[in-house]
Amino acid sequence: MNRTIKISFFVLALLALGFFRETLFVSINSILYDKFYKENHHHVVWFLFFVNALSYQTVYIAKWVITPLFVFFYWFIQRKFLLFIFNEKRIIQWLGVLYLSLFLLAGVFFVAGWAFGKIHDGYAFSRLFMGLLQSPVPCMILIPAIYLYRQTAE
Repeated sequence: MNRTIKISFFVLALLALGFFRETLFVSINSILYDKFYKENHHHVVWFLFFVNALSYQTVYIAKWVITPLFVFFYWFIQRKFLLFIFNEKRIIQWLGVLYLSLFLLAGVFFVAGWAFGKIHDGYAFSRLFMGLLQSPVPCMILIPAIYLYRQTAE
């Protein structure tokens, strides 16, 4: 029973982080839209009331700072989750390799889009990979992969 409770805790932590992240970024994007178009059509969650006083540039740059923070939070929770489930340091290395690979792919697509004059296309692919890093997808890939690897290795 204790194991089930702990697994439920990790799943709920990932869900809560996802809902918080989505709420935060939707609100920030709404604020950016209203500031850019000089409108006030969007409602923003109460805990971001102070962001309206900031400039467009400050809010835009804040998104670039907040994104790696959420990548770190997701990595940290998934690291703890995988350690709890498998109790192996090697698996944490797999998580690190997966995160680093997706992060590098995001960077390659972003830079390639910029270099070839297709910045919007490069950004779109980069955002896709960064979105995977800010989700439970790495655990959703690694957990079944590790179980399958262990079954075939025995």
